[in-house]
Amino acid sequence: MRKPNTPSWVTSSRKDMWLGLLERLNSENRAFQTFLHEYATDSEITLSRRDVRNIFALDASKGVIGTIIWSHSRGIRVNALSLLVRDLPTLITLMSISDFGEEELNELLAQPGISVPTASKMLSACGKTYCGMPAAIIDDNVIQVIENTALSEDFPNVANLRNKSRSRPMPYYEAYLQDVTAICEKYDISADLLDRYLAEQAFDDLSPKAELQSA
Repeated sequence: MRKPNTPSWVTSSRKDMWLGLLERLNSENRAFQTFLHEYATDSEITLSRRDVRNIFALDASKGVIGTIIWSHSRGIRVNALSLLVRDLPTLITLMSISDFGEEELNELLAQPGISVPTASKMLSACGKTYCGMPAAIIDDNVIQVIENTALSEDFPNVANLRNKSRSRPMPYYEAYLQDVTAICEKYDISADLLDRYLAEQAFDDLSPKAELQSA
């Protein structure tokens, strides 16, 4: 497996977009604004998974805010953001759990704007495990790779739920982590490296399609 050469799991978003969304909230909690002023550079805030993980290790409250901004780089609905700001103490307490189970994951997914792909990013960025397995990131691009390329043979548990990812998101995510864990043990690599590699494969696969569409 070659070393990934694309900036996978690095997101950038406009600082003024986030501040604009936050100003529309009826909340005295300024934790998000403080985070943006501390970590944004000029007009943008750019975060990698490693950045978020390091922030979380130093300060859980800032780390949770970092995961939300990092995993919603295109922004988030105002009503959903309002509820996340309101429930920030609950999220911080929840993210203090090292090993998530089905109940804890369901609680995270009950938060507004948090789907399985977003939850997987939050868990991975905060260095969590799910049922003892490293919480690798999964999104639509990774799903395309593990279902529709030669790499699909390495994901037998996913194969049993193929094309059911939207109707059965939690069983699908668990099956994915089982396959990821098996691959990592077989090749002595980390889940971080593997999901980044899969993201790179998706990037390589999608780039020619994007060029054809633009032509």
